[in-house]
Amino acid sequence: MVRTVTLKVRDEVDALIEELVRLGIARSKNHAYNMVIEAGLPKIRELIERRKKVLELVERFLEKGLPYTNLPTHEDVEEGRAR
Repeated sequence: MVRTVTLKVRDEVDALIEELVRLGIARSKNHAYNMVIEAGLPKIRELIERRKKVLELVERFLEKGLPYTNLPTHEDVEEGRAR
């Protein structure tokens, strides 16, 4: 499935897109934008998965509490710094 979207990009991104087309690496600006987006998809997927794991842990901690007992308090930390 293909979807048409309108977006604003920084000048440096547009310049790279133009260069991809000018050098014949991409057939069109549309093709160049898709190449750039697809090249970054693995990193974006990684960021999404990491954020999902963090949110899952936060939910678990909110429901069940932190899995740690006898953690130092901020007073303990302050006392340790004063030494």
